[in-house]
Amino acid sequence: MNSKIKESFLYRLDPRTKMLLLLVFIIVGCMIMDPFVTLGLLVLAYILYRTTGFSRRQIWGLTKPLLLAFFLFFILTFPFAKPLPGETIYFYLLPGNHVAVTASAVLSGLASAIRFVFFIWTADLITSVTPTGDIVLTMNKAKMPPEASIAIGIAFSYIPVLKNEIGTVIEAQKSRGASFESKNPFKKIQAYIPVIVPGLFISIVKGREIARAIEARGFTYDPTHRTYRKDIHLVAKDFLVMFLAVLFAVVVSYFHSKRGWFGTTFIWNLLTK
Repeated sequence: MNSKIKESFLYRLDPRTKMLLLLVFIIVGCMIMDPFVTLGLLVLAYILYRTTGFSRRQIWGLTKPLLLAFFLFFILTFPFAKPLPGETIYFYLLPGNHVAVTASAVLSGLASAIRFVFFIWTADLITSVTPTGDIVLTMNKAKMPPEASIAIGIAFSYIPVLKNEIGTVIEAQKSRGASFESKNPFKKIQAYIPVIVPGLFISIVKGREIARAIEARGFTYDPTHRTYRKDIHLVAKDFLVMFLAVLFAVVVSYFHSKRGWFGTTFIWNLLTK
């Protein structure tokens, strides 16, 4: 992690504040179904990445492996969206008037795909700027069982590690002549199959190494009364960020539940009226 990231505003926030931010992003992302508004959330996440110190190359390195999943989320979502009452049906994908292609169906698929990328971005951002020890300490401050807190902390911290390991596997496969740049989505899926098996194997090996390291450090001996070298304290900027995050979630929730905003065709209806 470079010094610019460690000096950023987001990195210096209390880990409890960052966990609350992640929770708010997830809740808001689940409430918003409109792809254009969801794209706005993605832009917000991109701004947070850049202001935190991540380069465009690093963000693209995270996003590139997600493009296949983006396509799959779109393909597996929009065929199951039922046309709205009175909505124009452009054409049918299958004979016999099956799988109607409508504006709401396409927008639903796009929203699902963009939301997936948004969730991965926010989870990666928060875990990248939060040391594992801070995550564990946050869980303990919340009176969670120490076994659960260490497990969740390791899971969060392992996301960037797994990302780098998968990237290493992909580079190794490329050096052996494998191609991942096919425009055919089905061939692209098939090309990633040789990455899955080594990825699973690496995860199992890393899990065993982590288990041995935890046991060697005596974590299994009276974990409830363990002490920690570092302590965490909320300061004014943490309370301000928490307030703004909760306010943002409350405002979105109000307009979503009381006004019916942020549905799948929310912006589309405004543009086509």
